Amino acid sequence: MDRAALYAAGLRQLREQRPAEAAETFRRLLQIAPEHFEGRVDLGVALLSLGRSAEAEAAFREALVARPAHPMALKNLGVLLMEQSRHADGLALADAVLAREQNHRQALLLRGAALAGAGQVEEAVGAYGRVLAARPDDHEALTQLGLAQAALQQYGAALEALDRAVALRPDDPFARSRRGALRLQLGDFGGWTDYEARLDLRRFLTRSGGIITPAIAGQLTRSAAGAEVLADRRVLLLGEQGIGDQLMFASMIPDVARTAAAVSCVCDPRLVRLFANSFDQVRFDGPLTAQIRRNEIDAVLAMGSLGGMFRTRKADFPGSPYLRPRPAIRDAWAQRLGPASGRLRVGLSWRGGLPSTRRNERSLSLEQLRPLLALPACEFVSLQYGEVEAEVAGSGAPIRAFPPADIDDFEDLAGLVANLDVVVSVQTALVHLAGALGKSCLTLVPHNPEWRYGARGETMPWYGAVRLFRQGEPGAWAPVIDQVAEALRGLSPGSASIGG
Repeated sequence: MDRAALYAAGLRQLREQRPAEAAETFRRLLQIAPEHFEGRVDLGVALLSLGRSAEAEAAFREALVARPAHPMALKNLGVLLMEQSRHADGLALADAVLAREQNHRQALLLRGAALAGAGQVEEAVGAYGRVLAARPDDHEALTQLGLAQAALQQYGAALEALDRAVALRPDDPFARSRRGALRLQLGDFGGWTDYEARLDLRRFLTRSGGIITPAIAGQLTRSAAGAEVLADRRVLLLGEQGIGDQLMFASMIPDVARTAAAVSCVCDPRLVRLFANSFDQVRFDGPLTAQIRRNEIDAVLAMGSLGGMFRTRKADFPGSPYLRPRPAIRDAWAQRLGPASGRLRVGLSWRGGLPSTRRNERSLSLEQLRPLLALPACEFVSLQYGEVEAEVAGSGAPIRAFPPADIDDFEDLAGLVANLDVVVSVQTALVHLAGALGKSCLTLVPHNPEWRYGARGETMPWYGAVRLFRQGEPGAWAPVIDQVAEALRGLSPGSASIGG
């Protein structure tokens, strides 16, 4: 096979989502034609799809040695660096290209992404503005500008930019899904229609943990079909997002159960026990244990699509508790915690998210929480996921911590939460668990919150028990912590929970 045929074969394998075969084909091509530039770039693309990031980076960097300002090589390497939160490396790469060509479009886009990722959002807006000064209808620059402006709480300008981006390319699922999230954040529940576009994003499907494959994505019932399409049908729900989202969207499982003939749900394994006890009309399985027989299913829905069917107005959100652990689990934790001391028993979580979901912006150190931990009328219990006993011991903080395995399953965690007076948490799945249990939760919200927490206000429509304390400016946690401390001073044991 000659070089042209090999390259064509590799491209076809990429299009058909066969990256392992594509990588091997591009390697064969480069053995006979080491100078084949496009083959080297596409080898990097195939390796990136396989999760072989180091090899992909090497391929992109080799390509850029040959052509230092090549847009596609630069774009792909930039994507890799941003996914790894290597913002300084991305900025250095962009600036090296801009030193050669000061208005290089792809370098400016990468510079904006790197700056935004590093928290320098105003500077990122400037980079996108430089692209748009030369190309006012640049779809990608408009999309990224809208996201940056939303992070700065310039919501009107952000919507305008995203509206322009969607108008230019109505078929682009990324711009539409991000506009949907912003509309929902602003309380516009017509945004569910745009939010559905996430199901057309290959990156989203990849991150769904294999629950939604490209084949299943094509069979999904979308929210635009309306809740009536579920009537008297056998429905399969797929928990396609993170565990916090699955907890939140589970509030609509009773709506589905009242409409459908039968309901089953594939969710995170850590939620199966809690969900099964809370919704006795529904069958729950984890992804590895689910046995899906297509001839027993009439409709398949992503859990995130339920909002467009059942939560299209603010009045549609009951805000009432809907999850419960088994009494035996709750009682076991009551015995383990021991008799009440007369002080307010406070559950605490201080870290949330992943590097890709802005962990640094939404997490705190125990040292920062000293004003809370010093409250004499409170005793603290760690609800933080992961191994924290050494961290707690090293800090000298008066926090009781349990082994991670004891609270990894969310029914066990729910049993512990049910025995507390109040929860204090950063933006993480624990907020959704507490809200779903009806347990009062004082939530520390970063300046640029996730859409679920809304753009402003002290409440979120999903839960009546959650109270939000928002940063007034990026990184300013001290005033928020003082407000939460004051709120705790106003509570007494047994007075904080509205349910659970």
